Amino acid sequence: MKKTLSFLILATVLLSCTNQSELSKKFNCNNTGLKNASLVSDFKKNFRLNLPTSWKKDLYYDNFQSELFAADTTKQLTDTFILGTSFNLGKLNFDEAYYKKNDSILSVSNLQKLNFGNITFQSKPAFWFVAKGSKNNFKYHTFNLAVKISENTYFNAYSEIYGEENIEERICKSIAIIETVEFL
Repeated sequence: MKKTLSFLILATVLLSCTNQSELSKKFNCNNTGLKNASLVSDFKKNFRLNLPTSWKKDLYYDNFQSELFAADTTKQLTDTFILGTSFNLGKLNFDEAYYKKNDSILSVSNLQKLNFGNITFQSKPAFWFVAKGSKNNFKYHTFNLAVKISENTYFNAYSEIYGEENIEERICKSIAIIETVEFL
């Protein structure tokens, strides 16, 4: 009995340590646990994220959205990333019109979509993409995730990753933070 119980506990621990999210698997992310982090809520208390305590955080809200921006200002821009997250009022349908609008916005912004897909994020339908381009004379990549929360609300997250080095690693770090989101 003791051996069976010990085996079950060990199996549970091992599985929980290696159980990657669908999004982390897409990018082959290793577990990038957050150190010295705390929960930060958006202004309207619609969601919260686990963010490093040393990061600069800004909040914004209006009648239709509540946003939380964060970045590690102790590092050079080309060594970190800017994270923007928002809870939005409005309908979001992942249909042909949505994809065309998304592609049109990327085109106008001179961004080239590199990879994209539909996934399930925290049991909700979601769409993600990675694009690259330049902004303010810097080359950068952007990772975007849109999640339909309900019929009339959705969550959006993006990270802007400047420079040409460690792009995948910084995408994985942004995914690790985004995956800590709790909808309130």
